[in-house]
Parts: sequence; structure tokens; C-alpha cells
Amino acid sequence: MKLAEVLALFSMIAVATSSSGQDKAAAHASPKVKLWAAIGVTRPLIPLSEAKMIQVSFAVVNDGLATVNPGADSSHLYINGVEPIDWYLVLGNGPRTTDFTSLAPGKFIEFGALLGSSYFTKPGIYSLRWEGPNFKAPEITFRVMP
Repeated sequence: MKLAEVLALFSMIAVATSSSGQDKAAAHASPKVKLWAAIGVTRPLIPLSEAKMIQVSFAVVNDGLATVNPGADSSHLYINGVEPIDWYLVLGNGPRTTDFTSLAPGKFIEFGALLGSSYFTKPGIYSLRWEGPNFKAPEITFRVMP
């Protein structure tokens, strides 16, 4: 998938960070980090019969001037504001690049995960939020229908 397609698939939010400290001259001397993060599901309306395995897509784009560790491997997912106790994000199955630990300017990472029916046990509106140490994706909502 090309970067333009990734950007078109998701609503994105920028989180700008910079070096902390009281020396303003030092802060201006170091390049700023700017990550865009997004999360998405295949459809906004999902029948309960298909909620057994919902494909969730994740993406982080480095729009800054410096290489940064996006922190995706230590990120957290929240379903209706609560982090599931029995689910954790595991990165590393299959081919990996150094982008997961050292994302260069203009580069992006994307990956998917399946969420099962234990999280979506009944019809209703569900919200998903994904955030890491260096980014925060906007919350998305979808509906599980009877």
C-alpha cells in the first residue's frame, strides 16, 4: 500500500513533540518530531455475526525532520475507553523492518490485528482509541448490528 493510500484511508491527527528542557536555544537546535497516527476498521456497520473477527488497521507516519522510535510496540488500544486486559499488541510476526524502532522522516508503518467476539459481545456502538508514547490516533466509532 502506498503512502497516499494510507493517508486516504484514515482520519489523522498530528502530535508534535520536541525535546523537553528549559534551554530554549537547545530545543530550537534539535529537529521536531511529528507523527501522524490512525486506526481504522473495514466498515462502520458490522453485523454481529461478523463481529467474531474484526480487522483493525493501524498506521503511523513520520512527518517530522528527525528519525524517531514511534513506540508502536508499547502502544495501547482502548475499547469504549477501557484497555482490554487479555489483549496486547504483538509486533514481530513475519517480516519486520527497522521502521518499528527507528522510523525515518517521510516513512510509515502499517499493520493489522484481529479483534474477536469477546470484545463485541452484543450489538451497540463501539469506540476504539490507539495511542503510544509518541502519538495518539483519533478515536473511531463503529456499530455492531443485531
